[in-house]
Amino acid sequence: MHPTRQKLLDTGLALASEKGLRGLTVRELAAAAGVNLGTFVYHFGNRDAFIGELVELWYVPLFEDLKAVAARGAYPSALAAFEATMQALITLVGRQRGFVNHLLGDAMAGEAAAQRFLLSLPERHPLLLFELIRRAQAEGSLVAGHPLQLMIFVMGAVGLPLVIAGGGRQLAWLPEQATPFMAQLDNPEAAMQRLAWALRGLRPQGDPL
Repeated sequence: MHPTRQKLLDTGLALASEKGLRGLTVRELAAAAGVNLGTFVYHFGNRDAFIGELVELWYVPLFEDLKAVAARGAYPSALAAFEATMQALITLVGRQRGFVNHLLGDAMAGEAAAQRFLLSLPERHPLLLFELIRRAQAEGSLVAGHPLQLMIFVMGAVGLPLVIAGGGRQLAWLPEQATPFMAQLDNPEAAMQRLAWALRGLRPQGDPL
């Protein structure tokens, strides 16, 4: 990649992590990167194209990390691979909480590139998790049923609270009295506990814990 293009992306990622995508202007980005506006246009064309590429720059390494966790050969079962991948996802979200919160808030506030990215996710890490659920069902370590239904159940218990927390913090729609509630929604350790509870409930009847 051209050094100037990379510098613009790296600078944009730092700015977006601090203030979100919708708070990122081309003029501010160019100034922070030490380039003129014409150079930005040469490399990216327009702000929307830049934001789309920026989100990919952030997401792709995370997705590669999840695929690497899922592909490890030392798991005793497909269920163990699914649980480890979910735990890795929770950990990654915890580490990237600022950017994730901004991304969700940006999408809900109408940032087109953020919305397109979220719409593209079903074919990415959710599909990876879906395939692990299918394998776990095939080996008999998860209950029978449509694998998508199981995935909705797990993600509803584990991931949806993180989404609610992220969007709530960015759009400031929850009252101050909800702070303790938000602390549980936005807590990776609490998400790990919900994951353990969900997987315990999805084991076939009589299956040892």
